[in-house]
Amino acid sequence: MEELSASELLAAFGAGPEVDIQVRRAMLSGADFHVGLKLIPAPIARGILRGRLWHMQRHGRQAIGAAECLAGLVEMGEQDLHVGWVDDRKGTGYFFQIYLAPRPLRVIGCVGVDSSEGDAQVSDPAPRK
Repeated sequence: MEELSASELLAAFGAGPEVDIQVRRAMLSGADFHVGLKLIPAPIARGILRGRLWHMQRHGRQAIGAAECLAGLVEMGEQDLHVGWVDDRKGTGYFFQIYLAPRPLRVIGCVGVDSSEGDAQVSDPAPRK
């Protein structure tokens, strides 16, 4: 897979939960995004996400779309996936982590973190090329 365009990433969304709608709106508003080209095994992505969610919950932070996203990652089983982000902190205040199946390219799940409360885990991502 080569670097994705905004239209390709938008096309990867299906009729998903509310967080997916928020991510699409952010992208249509010009939010920065990036999807990693390297495939990551779903079990590793699940473990990392669970750790981040545990850390956030421990510090009183909420994430939108977490349950649906984890369920989607569980459905992926042992398959590999792409991980990316959409940064709408300047718009809605959310930083979204996204997970995509590679073939056909489709969004498995999204998790949004409200950065207005401050979150050490949400750092400045590498800019989109």
